[in-house]
Amino acid sequence: MDLHLSIRLDAILKEGWEMIRKHRDDILSAWLDKCRELEDKQHAAAHPLRLAVESFSSQWLDPVNDIDQWLASFHREWEKRNGELSPNQSTAILSMMENAVHEAIQSDGVVEFRAHQAVQYVFSKLHEFVNASVSTEFDLERFLSQIVSSKQLPIAWIAQLARTADGGFIVAKWHGSAADALTEEPMYGETIFALCERILSCIDASGTRLIPLPWGGDLLLVCTEGEDRLVTPFLLHALEQFHAAQKAAIRTKEQHLWKDAVLLFDQWIMRAKSLNQAIEYISTGFVAYLPFERCALFAYSSTHESGFGLYGYQLDNHDIKSIHEHIDSLPFIKQYIQRLQLLGRQMTNVPPIYVRHAAQGLPMKYVKQFQLESIVIAPIYAPSENRLIGAAILDCGPKTFFQLSNDLYMAVMKFGQSAGEILAKCSGGRSDLVQPTPHLSPREIEVLKLVAEGASTYEAARRLHLSEYTVRDYVSAILQKMNAKNRTEAIVKAIRDGII
Repeated sequence: MDLHLSIRLDAILKEGWEMIRKHRDDILSAWLDKCRELEDKQHAAAHPLRLAVESFSSQWLDPVNDIDQWLASFHREWEKRNGELSPNQSTAILSMMENAVHEAIQSDGVVEFRAHQAVQYVFSKLHEFVNASVSTEFDLERFLSQIVSSKQLPIAWIAQLARTADGGFIVAKWHGSAADALTEEPMYGETIFALCERILSCIDASGTRLIPLPWGGDLLLVCTEGEDRLVTPFLLHALEQFHAAQKAAIRTKEQHLWKDAVLLFDQWIMRAKSLNQAIEYISTGFVAYLPFERCALFAYSSTHESGFGLYGYQLDNHDIKSIHEHIDSLPFIKQYIQRLQLLGRQMTNVPPIYVRHAAQGLPMKYVKQFQLESIVIAPIYAPSENRLIGAAILDCGPKTFFQLSNDLYMAVMKFGQSAGEILAKCSGGRSDLVQPTPHLSPREIEVLKLVAEGASTYEAARRLHLSEYTVRDYVSAILQKMNAKNRTEAIVKAIRDGII
């Protein structure tokens, strides 16, 4: 399956709108109270606010199925009532309404950050649509209606056709002044020719031509009046231009989407007040704001050239934290890090790695343990410090294959940068987030335990039946392995790391 960023962001918009609908009585009451307050003060915003409330009220009853259609519908309602407002005035009205929504749902006991953020996201999209300098709607039905309404073209109507279960054709939608006889009952034909014959039998066919035009997944039937050989080429050219405008609009939307996702993610992780909170928020945020189902967050130690599990979201957290792998066991990641090192300080963006089949790049024990198929490795990179801090491994659940869209690829990269900056800030200047537990031999652990109990070198040697010189060698090795300045520091670190 193809992953698109719009999947998750549309879900957040729906969540926000459903929250507003759920509390609509209290919200409407708050809005009307604000209207009356402004009216009592004879404020200029009173009337526009009441009209804006009417725009919302027209949308209350219907749940959101198609986000784009819902936004376009709201935009049309707004244009009918408040189309004369300037962008600044529209922003002020929507801001008043949004503030009232947050107050109303909080009074009803809704305090979760995600719920209020979803409401905020709804209003941010409404701001965009209301203040758009040009229409952002690229709807084929609307386009065809505009073509038919033109007085300069000899087109009576255009019909959109649909296939029936038996392979025939039926008119799904009429555009233009089709005769009443055509619209009062469904028009069906086993073939295009049969459908055209039936339509012509219902109208005055003199001087009328029906032209079938395939377009994408649609089939159009164009009714022209009189001989005009330019109609077909003109329509084909107009549809081609419409298609190009649609593609441009999709590209623009994709650019806005990844920026929306990054903004929501940044708001989410910036609440962290500690390193542990930052780690948790980053892991949950990758899933909350991107269309992934699982996230495993890892720290990278450049000193030890190893990766360490930090947190698993929708995974067994203990299993993730127990992972400690040297980079040599991950050849393709090792090559990736080496390429980054060659770039040095020239790096501004560190792209993610998409792995179609995890078995081709990860140790099989992890592929089997977590039932991995396709994965994305998002580098956690802090541009301000030119430092690779770690990586998030993302997927869509056990044994699930997927591919990335361009907008999602960009979002993953920007998420990694934001995560890198917050971890760098919360790590207190440490070069590595995780200091690996040193590997001490059984004899070294015995020596360290005796030292921790207060035994001198002589006493430890006597109890272990070793020479004092041998015990001193063990102590020196322990201090070196634990990067400790003295015995006391080694003991503290050993207790903290659970070695003794």
